[in-house]
Amino acid sequence: MVKSSVGKQGMVYVFTGEGKGKTSAALWTAVRAAKTGMRVVVIMWYKEARWPTVDQEIGENFENMEIFLMGRGFYQLPTDHASVSDHKEAAKMALELAREKLRKVDLLVLDEVVNAIGDGLVNEDEIVGLLESRGKTHLILTGRGAGKRLIELADLVTEMKKIKHPFDRGIKAVRGLDY
Repeated sequence: MVKSSVGKQGMVYVFTGEGKGKTSAALWTAVRAAKTGMRVVVIMWYKEARWPTVDQEIGENFENMEIFLMGRGFYQLPTDHASVSDHKEAAKMALELAREKLRKVDLLVLDEVVNAIGDGLVNEDEIVGLLESRGKTHLILTGRGAGKRLIELADLVTEMKKIKHPFDRGIKAVRGLDY
């Protein structure tokens, strides 16, 4: 018989891997949760509010969903315009917001937080602390390269595997499909 943790402790989902779809899976789960009346907060670690993405607009359709774009752009890429200290400050603010919202919502999505751990912008111990103190709040973590500790603490781990991607052929992201 499968035991249910509903009502006892929130579930932890991790969407990781090199393939596309981690944020999409997290956002669709957030939409589903909001549609069923759950209070939802999505914190995006790298995406900037000035970017022309529909991600932050999703929350505008629900009174019970908030989406925060906390980043300064993708870290250490050719298009990176922010300093390391700017990225670290943004990550610190995102973590503070996560702590503030934890246990006040039913679902907390930490988009690309796994990348932030790998990039050294967030300490894994701090994220583990969030997971351990979640109470009934469900958490979704996304990003490439989830480590053993996060995987062990998670109830569900899905690895997105890249088989083929248009970017590898020089094709840029398509608005509406990719952002």
